[in-house]
Amino acid sequence: MNRISTILLCIGAILGAAFALLCIWLWLIINGSVSIIAIVATIIVAATVFACCQVQNRAFVKKKTKEYSYKIKKYKSYYYLFGSWMVLRNKGRTLAEYFENHNFKNIAICGLGRLGLCLYEELKGTNINVKYGIDENAATFSYLNLKVISPEIDFEPADIIVVTKIIDYEKIVKELKKKTSCQIVSLEDVIYSL
Repeated sequence: MNRISTILLCIGAILGAAFALLCIWLWLIINGSVSIIAIVATIIVAATVFACCQVQNRAFVKKKTKEYSYKIKKYKSYYYLFGSWMVLRNKGRTLAEYFENHNFKNIAICGLGRLGLCLYEELKGTNINVKYGIDENAATFSYLNLKVISPEIDFEPADIIVVTKIIDYEKIVKELKKKTSCQIVSLEDVIYSL
């Protein structure tokens, strides 16, 4: 949608400049004073409008490329993580083993996207107690049989917080450490340690 808007803006700017220049030329022709200066001015204005449109278009393409590369990186990391998780499940292993081996009984899940919900579902029937979830959209998870809190409020004590948003892990840990002293681990570390 934005690409179409940018293209339409460029076309409109070029057509507007061309129409204005045509009007100026017609006025000069009617007055009989067409000169080299008018022709040079026309070329300069047209070139400036074209250059501005090109700069804007390149900035737009650069922004979109950055957004797409972030999404590709995110989905690739999720793909490999889910693949490793499925290999464990096919071998009859669950993520509950990690928490049991480290004596973590009460955990919190930070991030209830696809990975977080899958983790919650896997741990539901085990000895591991998912005490609560942490998510920016806490109100949207009322359907879960789980307490979900916003990251802005105070956290209840838990043995460990599992961060499921692996692509922004460092940034999230930095924010979580401001609110809690409990141990924090990424879902990626849990899966790859088994």
